[in-house]
Amino acid sequence: MKIKLLTILSLFILFTACSNDDDFDIDSLFYSNALQNLSSDDLIGTWAIFSLKFENNRIDYPINYIECGREHFTFNKNGIYTETVYIDNDCNTIDNNLEWNLNNGIITIRDQTNQTEELVVTQLDKSNLVFKLKLDADSDGTIDVVTAYLKPYTPKIIDRVSESFIRNTSEEYRNLISYTWDPYKDKNTFTSYEIYRTFGNNCDKSNATLIKTITNINETNFTDLTPPAEENLCYFLRINITTGILGESSILSLQTHSLEADPVHLNQPQITNNSIHFSWGKSSMPYFSHYEISYSNFAPNISGYGKQNVVVAKITDINTTSFIDTNPPYLEKPFYKINVYDIFGNKTYDYHDDLTVSREVNFTRNEIININKVQSFTIHPSKPFVYFYGDTDADNTFKIRKFNYKTNSLETISSEPSNTYTNLAIQFYNSNYGEEIFLDQGGELYVYDANSLEFKYNLKSVHYFSINDFLYTKSGFWILIDGDDIYTFSRNGSKLNLIDKKSHFSEHQSSYNYNIIEIQNNQFLLGHPKESSSILYEINNDGFLTILNSSVNIPLSYTSQKEMEFNSTKNIIVNHNNNKIYSSNNFSSIQNYQNPVTSFRMSSDGSTIFGTNNNPNWSIDDESKHKKEAVFFNVTSNLVNTFETKGYPLIIFENHEKEIISISSGMKRESFMRNINNKSDLFIEIIK
Repeated sequence: MKIKLLTILSLFILFTACSNDDDFDIDSLFYSNALQNLSSDDLIGTWAIFSLKFENNRIDYPINYIECGREHFTFNKNGIYTETVYIDNDCNTIDNNLEWNLNNGIITIRDQTNQTEELVVTQLDKSNLVFKLKLDADSDGTIDVVTAYLKPYTPKIIDRVSESFIRNTSEEYRNLISYTWDPYKDKNTFTSYEIYRTFGNNCDKSNATLIKTITNINETNFTDLTPPAEENLCYFLRINITTGILGESSILSLQTHSLEADPVHLNQPQITNNSIHFSWGKSSMPYFSHYEISYSNFAPNISGYGKQNVVVAKITDINTTSFIDTNPPYLEKPFYKINVYDIFGNKTYDYHDDLTVSREVNFTRNEIININKVQSFTIHPSKPFVYFYGDTDADNTFKIRKFNYKTNSLETISSEPSNTYTNLAIQFYNSNYGEEIFLDQGGELYVYDANSLEFKYNLKSVHYFSINDFLYTKSGFWILIDGDDIYTFSRNGSKLNLIDKKSHFSEHQSSYNYNIIEIQNNQFLLGHPKESSSILYEINNDGFLTILNSSVNIPLSYTSQKEMEFNSTKNIIVNHNNNKIYSSNNFSSIQNYQNPVTSFRMSSDGSTIFGTNNNPNWSIDDESKHKKEAVFFNVTSNLVNTFETKGYPLIIFENHEKEIISISSGMKRESFMRNINNKSDLFIEIIK
């Protein structure tokens, strides 16, 4: 056996000693002068070799790594011999633990295989230890005797712990703020480990706070379970020993957004009347902040235009694992999901392979109108009916649907589907033939009974090719517009009889954008968005036309919502497209208004304009500023009042009972024309 320190000595002597080949009795020389009355207690302690003597040459024993100090060994009371040999400039060591005993001045060192080495002590006091050992000093194949001169030695205390301080990235600690380090090896001088924490973009040790003191030398892991909710956290380790601070680690920074929140399983929701019951598994996340329940018009893992996510509840008690939504959205079969947030703002993903975190709930409010695309609508002037022209996913054909907003019921659907696209709005008129709904179909007016929506017949004439707008006058005549002319007709059942025809604008403009509006005294205006002025007509008792003014300074715009409106109480014309009010007596501009930003209709007494401050040009997403709010503008006082609504107002009007009614959507949308993601969300609410 060669103990490691003695092996080093052997190499040293090999290169420095001078050989003497005289014959002598090696054993007599080796065991001579042993201190036989020596006690084991006299050897206890740590010693280092300062010089060596072979034959007549005594040489200083060098320090191989100055920064580490001398190699040394320790005789421990428990019979363990420990030697420490440095192997590099970083003061890494080879530590050898063997057994030792003393008998008649001879130290015997024994390894695990029972091989032994002997050291013969010839001198020992408080300041010196001298012993002899056997080894082949000059590499001549024979055993030599070398004398070692030692002194008590206090090893240089070396910090091998600080640089081992790292983030614990094992799977168990993946989403924890946890650190680990190598243990300090000298329990006799160890006092404590200290963990310090600070935060901010530029972490500084001077601002750090002591958050944990560990006095167990073998406890080399720390997990911060109560960190502050900061974006950047920083930690460092300090090692304390009996003589003071051994060392400190570098400060380690952690971006808390790198932590991943753990999801929970969302159970199948239960529906009771107008309530939806949710339950889920309890979170085990260490930095739990809250559960968040939300709904959307899209599945969580699907993106699309108009996708919106609405938060319903935030639950901060980790033990609360159920929630009842007593006010479900105005949305057909909404997608609900649960996210778990930590204190740093991290949230769980919206989709997981092994967990269900979202559900499409088979629930639709009774108020929701089952229609996918609305082309146009018209309002019954004396009953709680709104007629919608559009289609559903089920039939994919355009029909007229009569919806009763008092009973929230679809009362009937037109018997005859339309086959031709039209940009003209359906219109309600009450004439000698009763209450009827009129729908343009390729130059013909389809006539439906307004009560039953049974198809009656179609009105047509050979005198025009297409219809760009139409009007039934208060005096009982029909006015039709095509791209070049204006016509007046009388009606006899299903037949239109031509009375008069006149050319209108000299320029032939695009179809469907002409707009005709009746005002007072059997007069009406005809305009087009590309014409800077409108034409004023008068129709006499026989149905003949007279042009009163061919250049009225009121530009008329057109959409299927009929943005031009005449109020007979105040004799004013409201252009809801540019927020202007004109006199219908002299056609001067008498008032502008800023709010509502989007206006829809005026009250029957002409005092109030109804609308919303939602801008139709806004993008449709979670960040847009849309509000569930109606805005009323008082024309006389210029005061603006707002009213909270259940949905996003798309059309606001006053009904026959002076109630203010809104056709609203449960989700944000540009207009009532088309659902988003084929999910119905239109409904009608009474604002006041």
